[in-house]
Amino acid sequence: MPLFERYKFQYHVDQTACIAGAGHAYSAALYEQDGPIARITLNRPEKRNAFNDAMFADLMAGLDQARQASEVKVVVVRAAGTAFSAGHDLSSPGGEETPPISPQLKPTVRDYYHVERRRCGKHEDLWHYPKITIAQVQGACIGAGEFVMAACDFAIAAEDAVFGASGFGRRTVGPAEFPFWPLGSERFRAGRVLPEISGREAAAMGLVTRAVPSAELEATVEALAARLCRLPYQMVLLAKEWIGGVLDIGGLGLGFRAHYEGHIAIQWIRFGDDEVNFYKARRDHGLHGYISQRSAHVRRVGAGS
Repeated sequence: MPLFERYKFQYHVDQTACIAGAGHAYSAALYEQDGPIARITLNRPEKRNAFNDAMFADLMAGLDQARQASEVKVVVVRAAGTAFSAGHDLSSPGGEETPPISPQLKPTVRDYYHVERRRCGKHEDLWHYPKITIAQVQGACIGAGEFVMAACDFAIAAEDAVFGASGFGRRTVGPAEFPFWPLGSERFRAGRVLPEISGREAAAMGLVTRAVPSAELEATVEALAARLCRLPYQMVLLAKEWIGGVLDIGGLGLGFRAHYEGHIAIQWIRFGDDEVNFYKARRDHGLHGYISQRSAHVRRVGAGS
């Protein structure tokens, strides 16, 4: 390993489950390697690849295994089934990714921050990953899925892929919030609520590298990966450290870490009767009830009411 390989890959999951080469049993995401190309496949198609701790653990373990394999130069992150990812697994309190701290424990803001650092740091780890990464995106790509995709170096999307969700809106969720999707995107999102955009629209706005017909997605990604494998690994590593450092100096790293506070806010703030409180709405009306409430709220905001 080069002496200067001091990337910020911190494994924000249970590290005992993420030691590559120590018999890690992949399930929620699968790992395979073909010469210089490694592929990590999100593997919860029955949940539309919604992220829970198990899938994040397998993703991070696969990244670590590819990092340690000296012959690997490119990592493709893809997904089984019809969707890249439906976001965080919010289907039940027992299934969601890193559940919030119970108020009965009387947590402090610092307690919440540590939970959010563990939850969100995984995306930052992917951003600082020392090898080239490509996201292969089909179907829905929402919330946590957008974060994973946006933290990759390249994102190739199917033209009919869907970013965002009408139940959440894009003023505070997804690329509109995520500081890794960005530079120059104010023209697309400022002051507007865009419930959904397609892969074709995302490419036109510069939010993904390229959009192609669904039937050409895999072949396009494979061709790109093969070309990128010809780049010298040492120089790729140095360039990624250099670019990441410049972006940190420009405030991108600080901006990303600051968004943890936004996550804390939805758990900490005491909501008024006319405000959307996810945890209370889900408790009282279920997940679909929350989405309906949020959709109605987004429509009212978008209409200027």
